Amino acid sequence: MTKSRIVLRCLALFFLIALLPACSVAKKQIVPQDVGPEALLHGLYERESIQSVKSVSTLPLHEISEIDKNMNLYYQYAFLVKGAVNQENNPVPDQLYVIAAVENRREDREVSIEDFEGNINGEIVNMAPRHHTFDVNVCYGKTKSECNPTKNPPIQVHSINFNLDQFKSFKPKQENIVDISVSYALGASKKELREQFLSDSGLQNVGEESVTLQLPADFY
Repeated sequence: MTKSRIVLRCLALFFLIALLPACSVAKKQIVPQDVGPEALLHGLYERESIQSVKSVSTLPLHEISEIDKNMNLYYQYAFLVKGAVNQENNPVPDQLYVIAAVENRREDREVSIEDFEGNINGEIVNMAPRHHTFDVNVCYGKTKSECNPTKNPPIQVHSINFNLDQFKSFKPKQENIVDISVSYALGASKKELREQFLSDSGLQNVGEESVTLQLPADFY
């Protein structure tokens, strides 16, 4: 085999590995309704490698996107984090984080969250907002008598991150409108979804849901 072919095969393998995580099958989970902001922020700061913040504003959310029967995306909280410093002592731009979690009560259905898109006050930024998942210890800050970790396992949540250095239209002390859309794929199993993702025809049963969040003027 020639050196050029070896290089091409290595590059193909590299891109294949890079693509695999994009088929992010959501955990089959029930989302507790009493997960507090402290638990979510603890998981968020760990995921973002944030060691300190100057201020954080918290807004409970109640919007729900129905993906399928007994399968919903619950929007839980919006966090406006200002003056953050990461573990390398570098400043982090002010961020608007929107936290959501998929609840899947179906035994015969799996969902893969493919992407989130969004805008603030109609402003669209290329390749933004960012999106990632992380696990949340729902018993964080509670005693064992208040929350049994065995009966209350960690949940997986999605964070939609708006960098306010990019989204200039966000204005403090006034109402801001945030539009978010989620694209997803449904399948009978994780194996089926991954096989479709890697096939020439791609994912088959796909859909999209949108919500509009009205952030009040005192959320800044």
